[in-house]
Amino acid sequence: SAWVYMTGWTYAYHYFDRFGIPLLMVDIPKENYFVYGFIVVRHFPIWGLAICAIIVGLILLCYWLRLDVRRFALPLGTATVLAAFWIGHQMAVLAAHDEYVRQRENDYSAFPRVQVWLKEGTTSSDGSPRASADLTKGCYRLVLHNQDRLFLLRPVKGAKAADLPTLIVSWDQVTFARVLPDYTSCE
Repeated sequence: SAWVYMTGWTYAYHYFDRFGIPLLMVDIPKENYFVYGFIVVRHFPIWGLAICAIIVGLILLCYWLRLDVRRFALPLGTATVLAAFWIGHQMAVLAAHDEYVRQRENDYSAFPRVQVWLKEGTTSSDGSPRASADLTKGCYRLVLHNQDRLFLLRPVKGAKAADLPTLIVSWDQVTFARVLPDYTSCE
């Protein structure tokens, strides 16, 4: 369970980092890291099975050959655990980057469009009137939200390779928000 949790945390860290969202701002429940860990295992099922098979195989080999591994048990066990965690870390980083690239190439199709009306006298965090107009028009996508903030992304149709900045809007600046059943970018 520690391996799955660490793998899930690494996946979440690298996935949200691609959007420019610090993981500490997201407030993900700890149980979700286990879900992310299983996403990584599902992304690399052969590696997950290989890690388990190698560990079980080493134990069975030592038992079958009746090797006296007592003096090597601690270094071998430590090396095995470290190797498993390192492989899990690498798997999580690759899975997070693969998922981000898949989303970017598919026009961020997992994220719905959202209309946001800011309170009177509030400007968008980048201060531009265009961003405020795009918020009410519904051109931003809702990457995620928590009880304090909205994390929004403004994809540009046809610009698949763009690394886009994330707009972070505090809920206390929002009068009204509506999630639209549209998963395409504005023109």
